[in-house]
Amino acid sequence: MRKLLLVMAALLACAGPAALAQEKINLSIATGGTGGVYYPLGGGMANVLSKYVPGMQATAEVTGGSVDNLKLIGSGKGYIALAMADASLDALNGKDKFSGNPVSVRTLMVLYPNRMHVVTVEGTKINSMQDLKGKRVSTGSPGSATGSWPFA
Repeated sequence: MRKLLLVMAALLACAGPAALAQEKINLSIATGGTGGVYYPLGGGMANVLSKYVPGMQATAEVTGGSVDNLKLIGSGKGYIALAMADASLDALNGKDKFSGNPVSVRTLMVLYPNRMHVVTVEGTKINSMQDLKGKRVSTGSPGSATGSWPFA
């Protein structure tokens, strides 16, 4: 993890060290809720960038997650955002939660493999993905890519 963050800092530093040294840059890293993976990961990135990139002050910002983060990217302000690949593709194509509002998003790096796990409580008579048809599924907070949605 530390090597990944140092590589990221080195790449940003190489992008324009003279400009960075002359100009103070404030960067927000849009993460997620404090109880998830994105917030501590973004905090680590912010620490490394602030420490190793001259003139940069980076901070991790608590958000609802991927969807909110992609909307922040679309605002045009100085953000790097952590987001799931499927939400990023929806944002780029202006689909689902981004319908009519595409976001010109670009991927900087893949941080870790992301697997989906589906669980339920005993007694629901849900034994397969097909059993979810017609049920309401909640897998995350509003503003995340895994918020509540009806299963069709």
